[in-house]
Amino acid sequence: MTKINFEENFEIYLFTYPNEEAQGTSKLNEFLSFLKFHKVALPYKFSFVAREASLIPEMTLNQNILIDFTPDSLTESKEVQFQDFLGTQGNRALEALYKSIELPHELPDQTNTQMKKACSLMKSLLYEGQFIFLEEPEVGLDSETLNLFINALKEHVKAHQINVFIFSRNLSLWMPHAQKMVQRMKNYSFLISPVSRNFLWDEERERFYAPPELEQSFDSLKFTIPSRTRKKKAA
Repeated sequence: MTKINFEENFEIYLFTYPNEEAQGTSKLNEFLSFLKFHKVALPYKFSFVAREASLIPEMTLNQNILIDFTPDSLTESKEVQFQDFLGTQGNRALEALYKSIELPHELPDQTNTQMKKACSLMKSLLYEGQFIFLEEPEVGLDSETLNLFINALKEHVKAHQINVFIFSRNLSLWMPHAQKMVQRMKNYSFLISPVSRNFLWDEERERFYAPPELEQSFDSLKFTIPSRTRKKKAA
């Protein structure tokens, strides 16, 4: 087994499974088992976002986001300083993701699934750690918000040199953005392979060359038989 040096390579890892037998397992345990398998030294500093986003129910969405943010001044409000902080990061997608949260001053129970998920995902990009673990981050987001998060995540990896581990059943969504594929084997080891950039084409080609599915509907078949009656000659 080749040991991965997570301090030199900063990439996005996409986790998959050979079958559905691991469907009920804890994805956080899988991520931690992967690090243990590669002998990463303890302790780990990481953020984790589960499929169903969890926030502190007694705090507003904005307070949940700002809980890990340390302001530089005591004279300005924490929210104003946070907005200034976002402006200096150069991560425009992250800034847009924050602005997309429509009800930032409401409690989580007073908002919808998308706002809570966007809030949780954004928190993962603000925490200073070694790793980010994401379990089906696309669930609960519309296409516009999801694209904002993907762009914000990729900018975050480059700017802060961090490794991201994603579990998702939507491979075609994450393949263009991941560098490594991680497969949990039945003997509890992990197989790592580079992501093929031809994946989407291979998938499209398989659909294109798949045998057509014909629907037999005799009622819709109509045949037009040309008339063989000879025309009368003009007198």
